[in-house]
Amino acid sequence: MKILKSILIITLSAVLTGCASKNTAQHTNKLLTLTDAQESNAKIETSPLQEMDIELQITIPAQFKARNQSIERVYSPVDGKITEVYVEPGAVLKIGQPVVQIKSDEISQIQLEFLEKILEIDAGVNELKAQFELSRQNYNREKTLYNEKISSRAEYETANAQMKKDKANLDALYLKRSSLINVYKQRLAVYGGSIDGVLRTKQIYPYVTLRANKNGILLERKVNPGEIVEKNRELFNLADLSTIWLVGYAFEKDSSALHVGESVTGTLEEASGTINGVLSYVSPILDSTTKTLEVRADIPNKDFKIKPNMYAEMFVNTGIVHVLAIPNDAVEKYGDYDFAYVKTAPHTYEERKVKTGRKNDQFTEIISGVNAGEEVVTRGSFELLGESIKKQEAE
Repeated sequence: MKILKSILIITLSAVLTGCASKNTAQHTNKLLTLTDAQESNAKIETSPLQEMDIELQITIPAQFKARNQSIERVYSPVDGKITEVYVEPGAVLKIGQPVVQIKSDEISQIQLEFLEKILEIDAGVNELKAQFELSRQNYNREKTLYNEKISSRAEYETANAQMKKDKANLDALYLKRSSLINVYKQRLAVYGGSIDGVLRTKQIYPYVTLRANKNGILLERKVNPGEIVEKNRELFNLADLSTIWLVGYAFEKDSSALHVGESVTGTLEEASGTINGVLSYVSPILDSTTKTLEVRADIPNKDFKIKPNMYAEMFVNTGIVHVLAIPNDAVEKYGDYDFAYVKTAPHTYEERKVKTGRKNDQFTEIISGVNAGEEVVTRGSFELLGESIKKQEAE
């Protein structure tokens, strides 16, 4: 509809160029008389111009963005090769869900080093266990002989001391083994690796599986299987989009009227309906180049229908005034002036140049050009514009 309207306005401009060349400074009101059929096809509706309360709004071009505090960037913890990518942009992620697998030589080396040490300790444990079992049996034998007064107390005490020594050595090795495991668990945790599989299978497993640390939507994927990545390279970013920012840049003239906490409505370019939120940020600094002021509104987005980078118009409500006003669709524009159509007699409509004032997403204030009580076309003005073009062409 907007495209068709633009084409018709351009056509009208071309048609009227010659006619208006002798009087470019003054616009003459035109009368249009329609037949019953033309009026019926145009579905014209009128209403007396009257005063009403309209909520003042500042209109700001805007775009949806993920909130900074909701974005999580996933970086590679190691140098390595991407072996698996489990997610695509737009995927809804849950905490703990795997996103990528990386094969790392660094993790392989750490696991190999751990495996050599743990195998050495386990061999020592087995040896000491055998030694302890032997000394325990010897102690039990010496204890029986001593109780039967066959063996001396010295032999009994020697056997007891040897058993305790072997037990202490075994316990110390177990403690060393436990400490070794904890140390290497911490080393590998830094890189996202693990030694659980190494302990279980006695084989190295040089893979890191990165998982989502929060619920959210995957905004961007920056790697593919087979790529070689360096440590700290960004691989993904995801965000919780249950609340999203509507970011706009207001003109300098409107800066004094914008305050945190004011209610905001918005219209999406690619969808019907409106969204509602609250102004959460007004920049204290005016951009020196564009002379605009950044503003942000928090918009609920529980169903995730709003996507980052979608465009919208932001309407910031700044107060209520009581003025003469008509619906926005009743005001047409030609060149540098606005006009509306006024019904002056049955089937007859006059094109009036109007001076407009404040507006919101529904109504426009009329300062001059139409008087209170006059019948203004509130529906069908675009069709009347078409009839005006046909009349000019015929003349």
